[in-house]
Amino acid sequence: MNCLAPRRRRGGAWVASLRRRYPQVDPGAAGLMHQALLPCPPEATVNEALRLITRRHLRLLAARSRNLAGVILPADLRRARALSLGARRAWDVARWGIPVVTPRAAEVTVRRHLFEGAAAVLVREGRRVVGAVEPSIPTVGRPALSLLPRLERQLPAETRGLLRRIGGIGESMGCKVYAVGGFVRDLLLGRQAAELDIVVEGDGLAVARRLASELGGTLVVHATFGTATLEGGGALRIDVATARQEHYRLPGALPEVTPASVAEDLRRRDFSINAMAMVLSATGFGDLLDPVRGASDLARRRIRILHPLSFVEDPTRMFRAIRYQTRLGFALDRGSLGALRFAIDVAPYPALSGQRLTAELELIVAEEPTGPRSLITLGRLGAFTILDPSYRFSPRAARKVIDLGRLRHRLSDHGIALDPLPLGLLALVGHLSQEAAERCLRRLAVSGEPLSRLTGALREGPVLAQRLTKARAAPPSVRAAYLRGRSLESLGGAWLAGGESARRQVEWFLAHGRTVQTLLGGDDLLALGVTRGPSIRQLLDRLRDCRLDGVAVTREQELALVHQWIGPGNRAEAQCG
Repeated sequence: MNCLAPRRRRGGAWVASLRRRYPQVDPGAAGLMHQALLPCPPEATVNEALRLITRRHLRLLAARSRNLAGVILPADLRRARALSLGARRAWDVARWGIPVVTPRAAEVTVRRHLFEGAAAVLVREGRRVVGAVEPSIPTVGRPALSLLPRLERQLPAETRGLLRRIGGIGESMGCKVYAVGGFVRDLLLGRQAAELDIVVEGDGLAVARRLASELGGTLVVHATFGTATLEGGGALRIDVATARQEHYRLPGALPEVTPASVAEDLRRRDFSINAMAMVLSATGFGDLLDPVRGASDLARRRIRILHPLSFVEDPTRMFRAIRYQTRLGFALDRGSLGALRFAIDVAPYPALSGQRLTAELELIVAEEPTGPRSLITLGRLGAFTILDPSYRFSPRAARKVIDLGRLRHRLSDHGIALDPLPLGLLALVGHLSQEAAERCLRRLAVSGEPLSRLTGALREGPVLAQRLTKARAAPPSVRAAYLRGRSLESLGGAWLAGGESARRQVEWFLAHGRTVQTLLGGDDLLALGVTRGPSIRQLLDRLRDCRLDGVAVTREQELALVHQWIGPGNRAEAQCG
C-alpha cells in the first residue's frame, strides 16, 4: 500500500477534509475589479470624454444621476462620434442602472449582476467609486442550456423534423445553421411561432436555395442583405439570413453589412430577448446560445437594448420595442427607456425612409390586438415627433386612437374588412391642422391617390359627421345619400370625428345601407316600356331609396311603384328624369 496516498473517506467527510486542507478563498469585489476609471463630468461632451479616456488610458467612465449609477464605455463613445454626435453630452450614451457593491461584496454577488446583463459592476468605498468589474465575452461554444425538452414538449413532430432537416442540409454544405430571434424567444415563452428565422454561418443564400429545392415552396431572395424568404415549403414561413455584422454611417440609415460569426450576429440585434440562437446542426442540436443574457431578461419580463445608441442607429426599433412591450406584457428597462427618449431628442432622421416607418405602423395597427395601446404609449413618449417636429400627442389624439380599436371591433362584428392602416393614420393625425397632418403623411411616404384620399378624408370627415348628426331623424335614404360615393377613408374619418349618433349611421351604411339593391333590373324596366338611357339609372336609384325607407320590400311592390311612376300621366317625366 502506498503510504503517501491519502486515507479514503466517504461522502461529505472526504469533501470536508479537502476543504480543510485547501480552503476556498473568495476574492470578493476588490479582487475582481480594475481601477482604470474616472468620474465623467456631467457637462463633458462625447469628444471630450473620448480624449479623457485616451489620455488617461481608462477602460470606462463612471456617472451618477441622483440615485442612479451608470458607466460610459469607449465603444459607445466611438459609436456616437461615428454617428456625428460628438457634440452631445457623454452622459447621453451612458449605460444606466449599473449595480454598485462594496469592495467586500462576495464574488458570487458580482457574477450574479453580470449574469443578469449588467454592463459592469461599480465598486464603491464610502462615497467614492474605487473600481469596476466588467464581464468577459461569453464563449458561444459553451451553451448554457439545452432546449430539447421544450422542443419535445411544445412543438409538433413535423416542426421538430423540419428543424433537424434544416440543420442537416446546412451541415451537408459545410455550414452551421441556427434558429434565432422570435422563434427562440417564443419557444422559451411557451408560445407558438408563426415563422422560423434561420441564421447561417456561411453562404445563407446557397442554403436557402437548397431548402427551396428540397422542401418546395416559393423563394424570394434579397441579395443585398444576404437574406431570403421561403413560403409554402411547410407549416412555417422560413426566413434565412447569412450571419452578419452591421455598421451604421448615419442615424436612421440602412446599415452596411458584412459576413460575421453567429456570436457577432446576435450582438448586432435589437433587443436581448431577440438575440438568442438554437443550434440546428446534429452536433449540439437544441443547444441555446445566449451571449447577451436574453433568457434572464425574459425571466424578468423586460426589454433591453444592447447598447445606448441602438434606437439612434435604427429609430424603427422604438416602434418594435413598444409593440413587444404591449404584446408580451413586458417593460423597457430603465436604461432602454432613457435611450429611447434620447433617440427622440436626436430627431429628425433625414436618412430614415418613410416606407420603413409606415411598415412599423402597419404592423402595430394591422397585426396587434393591443395596437391602440402601443400607439398611445408611443404618442406619450413623443415618438411621433419623428414625423413632424410640431407633432403633439394631445388627449384628443389619445381618444381617437382608443376609438380606432372600437371601430375595428365594431366593423369586425359586421363582417366588414377595411384596410386598418389608413384608419390608423387618420386617428394619429386627425387632431392636427390640415397642413401638419399632410406633412406627417408625406413623411410616411404617402403620396398620389392614397395621399389624396387621406387628406380628403381629413376635410370631409368632420363635415359628414355634422350632417349625419343633424339628419339623424331623416329617412334612411337621405342619410345614405350623404355617405354614398364617399371613399372608405372619408367614412372612417366621419366615424372618428363624430359622436355616437353619427357613428351608428356610418356603421349602418357600411353594414347594410351601401349593400341594398333593387329586385328589379334594367331589363325589367325596359320590358315595362322605359326608354333606354339615363332614365333607367334614375328609376333604379329611386327604387333603391324606397327599399331603404321600407316603402318597397318585394318585387311586386317595386313593379307597382314603377307602373305608378311611368303611368300615362308620368311617362314623359319618367323618361326625361
